[in-house]
Amino acid sequence: MDNNKFKNINAIAIIPAKGNSTRLPKKNFQLIKSKTLIEHAIDYAKSSSYVKKIYVSTDADEIKAVAKKNNVVAWDRPKDLLGEAEVADIYVDLLKKIPIEGITHVVGLQPDHPDRQNKLDDMINYFVEKKYMDLFTVNKDGTRNGSVRIFKAENVISGQMSRRVGAMLDNCTNVEQQWQLDVAHKRILDGDYYGSKWKY
Repeated sequence: MDNNKFKNINAIAIIPAKGNSTRLPKKNFQLIKSKTLIEHAIDYAKSSSYVKKIYVSTDADEIKAVAKKNNVVAWDRPKDLLGEAEVADIYVDLLKKIPIEGITHVVGLQPDHPDRQNKLDDMINYFVEKKYMDLFTVNKDGTRNGSVRIFKAENVISGQMSRRVGAMLDNCTNVEQQWQLDVAHKRILDGDYYGSKWKY
């Protein structure tokens, strides 16, 4: 592996987290091992040596408080990006409003996948090795799951996120209902997630 490819990576992570959820009320505040789903996503972002800054995009004061408590940036999500907005639009909106000089990559992390299976740095390395413009995680059946999405920063701004797309298996749980939260909780307690193999 050519380590020179990786030495200039300067990534940011964006965690979109709404205050409410229609299927599982207060979903992002559900606890697994004494941490909310938001905190699991923040810790996952912090586990990367490439991620230099973390933003939590939200409409809720309680989530902003969690972000600040964990020393990450709480970002007010515009009203037009609430509801059923495309998650990629949230990333584009934030990037258009922050200083982006020197940012090479954007990592999107949805908080409702607390039992991610891959180390984040390994995913970024894979993204760079394959020269992708857009990488997203998929379930075993090939469907996208939103656990992790990685972009080159320049492609987010230009709107060319999906020209050279890659996928990586992440057999994590998509928490939308209580039973799925219970599955993720059990997997984490059993040590079946990235954090059981890599310290963060």
